[in-house]
Amino acid sequence: MTKYIAHINPLNAEKIGCQPHGTAEFTENGDQLHIKVEMFDTPKNIEHWEHFHGFPDGKVAQAATMAQDVNHDGFVDLPETEPVSGTTMVPLDADPAKMNIPNNTYPVADSNGYYEYEIDVPLTELQENFKKAFDSTDLQLDKRVVYVHGVPESLKLPDTVKGCVMDYDTHTTLPIAAGKIEKED
Repeated sequence: MTKYIAHINPLNAEKIGCQPHGTAEFTENGDQLHIKVEMFDTPKNIEHWEHFHGFPDGKVAQAATMAQDVNHDGFVDLPETEPVSGTTMVPLDADPAKMNIPNNTYPVADSNGYYEYEIDVPLTELQENFKKAFDSTDLQLDKRVVYVHGVPESLKLPDTVKGCVMDYDTHTTLPIAAGKIEKED
């Protein structure tokens, strides 16, 4: 059994009016990957996309900070995370093994901004789909970063905030918290 953990810290907190934080735990045990995410103080009563991001070539990803706000609009948007965090890889949704990023099966925060997500994922199926997308079956979790996304539609975002994915606008994709995944000893 191999365990990994990410301590998830706020991103864009000054602009979104809350301090999203929590943990993500990944446990590989045989052909199962158990994932548990617990988040506090996220924007309330909305769905929060969550994924792990990384570099397909195995480069170590880092969580974005406000230093990645290259256009100086006060927000670190999804494209601005890519130089340090890589691309979106695996969704932490109702069926991570399918690797279908844009969908409506992500966790929804309660009226206190809290949610817990927990799932067992068939590792073989996830690795097969990961290989199709990234030419490797090795998830390299200790080289990845977890991101939590999503702000209410009522939050005014400047036109400089980018990151629309299909029919989902920047309110859905704006990163609100991130944490580097590390292997536990």
